[in-house]
Amino acid sequence: MNSSNIKNISAKKKRRERDKQNRKIEIINAAEALFLSKGYDNTSMEEIANEALYSKGTLYNYFDSKDDLFFAIGSNVYSLMIKYTEDFISKEKPGINQIRAVGYAFYEFAKNYPNYSQVLYELSLKIPEITNKPKIELTPNENEFLNLGNSYWALFLKVINDAKSIKVIREDLSPMMIAIALSSLTSGLINELEHWQKSFKEYGFNADQIIDFIFDMVCEGLKPRN
Repeated sequence: MNSSNIKNISAKKKRRERDKQNRKIEIINAAEALFLSKGYDNTSMEEIANEALYSKGTLYNYFDSKDDLFFAIGSNVYSLMIKYTEDFISKEKPGINQIRAVGYAFYEFAKNYPNYSQVLYELSLKIPEITNKPKIELTPNENEFLNLGNSYWALFLKVINDAKSIKVIREDLSPMMIAIALSSLTSGLINELEHWQKSFKEYGFNADQIIDFIFDMVCEGLKPRN
């Protein structure tokens, strides 16, 4: 086989891989649009196929199930949230301000992509189903979602441990306990603020000011006790 034939075969292979990846992206985009507009439970694989302009069989060439497709969307969401978080903490020195930056990153992410926050919440309810499966039985999309989730928490825990190492936060608290508490507080607060959104103008303040106030209190509570 001459070099020209080898190059042609290589080019065709690359083109097939590119086309395959593009099809996968198109399916994910179609599913995301339907999940966000109609809801996960109200969307069928057949509707996703029609939206993506592919046959239902083509969808199953890329995804094992609707759940599997949902986890692929979740991986994209997690990747974006990790990027937000890395960007926010990179602007601060290790310590309280980096911990605060993780909270602000999540808040800004939720403001800019409110539907994505809901995606992560719904997928969090499905996590027990896949974490109980043997690792060998996980689909690539499930595995990627779990790995990205672990990466996000590892990033958060590093920020907390860095703050601990320079003794600017309490040493008697577990880093994981701090991370779970702060994540739950921020998530719950964002959801609660949605209910009050229409009243802020009447009272003369806004959601950003409430977030600032709560984060200030949290940071005070994290400082070492004499």
